[in-house]
Order: sequence, then structure tokens, then C-alpha cells
Amino acid sequence: MSDDPEALVFEADLDAPPEKVWRALTTPVLRDAWLGEPEAGPAEVLRADPGERLDLAWPTREGDSLVSFEIGEGEGGGTRLVITHRALEPNVYALATRRRAMSSTSGWRMAA
Repeated sequence: MSDDPEALVFEADLDAPPEKVWRALTTPVLRDAWLGEPEAGPAEVLRADPGERLDLAWPTREGDSLVSFEIGEGEGGGTRLVITHRALEPNVYALATRRRAMSSTSGWRMAA
């Protein structure tokens, strides 16, 4: 969990095993199909701890972001996925707009 009060944190329990989630996050064509392509160029890997954590620099029109994916064992062979999004170049309006849009996305919940 992030100590950054401006970070957006999403948690999800997925039916897929951790290995499959890791592959979907680290294979660019699969990641883009699942999460969509970054708005302003390709994502860049900043940190990769195989099977556990992936940090990406995610370029947007509002400025670069850091998106971290933490993968853990879920119940029944599934995966617990925590996604933390931080604006590297804060734009308060863009962050507030993104927070409103993301909080209404079905299947995800914002962590307290």
C-alpha cells in the first residue's frame, strides 16, 4: 500500500493464477489488450521482480505516471493484484478527473 496520499490504489482478486497475470502484464501486446495503450508513447519498465512486482513509467498527456503492479497468491489458486498509480508530474485537475473515472469502474475498488 502506498504512503502517498495522491496515489490511486486498486485491488482485485482474479481467477487466473499468478503466472498468467504476470505474463499478461509483462507481454506488451497482452498488457495493451487488457489495460489499453498509454496515451503518449510506450510504457517503460522501471522495475521487475518476476512474479511479484512490476513498475512501469506510463506516459500520459497530463504527464508521466508510475504504475506499480503487485501480484500475490489469491484464494483458490487465483491472484491478488494491487495496482498503485502515482503521478510523477502532478496535475491536480487530471488526477481528480482520473480518480472520479476510476472509482466508478466495475470490478475494481479503491482501497482506503
